[in-house]
Parts: sequence; C-alpha cells; structure tokens
Amino acid sequence: MKFPAKAATGPGCPECGSEEKRFPPGREGQYHVFCEQCGYDFGRYDSLVNDYKHILDDLEHKLGIDHAPLDERGKPVQGQ
Repeated sequence: MKFPAKAATGPGCPECGSEEKRFPPGREGQYHVFCEQCGYDFGRYDSLVNDYKHILDDLEHKLGIDHAPLDERGKPVQGQ
C-alpha cells in the first residue's frame, strides 16, 4: 500500500493548526504521521486511523447506517 507524500486531512496540528500530513517511507503499519508545516509527530499511522474509525463508527451509529461490508482481511468489499 502506498501513501501520498502529504494529504490534507483533519484533525489539525495542535502546534500550528495545519491540516497537511506527511507520511514518510517506512514499513507498512509502522509509519509515523508528521505535520507537513512544523513536523509535529501525530504518532503511528495505524493509531491515527483507529481514531478516525472511532469517529466514523459513532457517526454511523447516530445516523443508523450499517458498516460497509469487509472481507476477511478487513478491507472494504468492492461492488456492493
């Protein structure tokens, strides 16, 4: 899996407020996410993803929406 060099996503950096992140090269699942502007370390990529999943799960629950179907590896099923 390849990650973009930077991506504009939330939440903003607590140091400078920038929403651009940098994903340096590394082993899959071992990436640390850094602020593109000031270099703030958001921690491991998988931890950041888990934070977003929690927010998305809460929103889906409030809206009464079921999760997208996942395959045995936890990846979204295409074409459904």
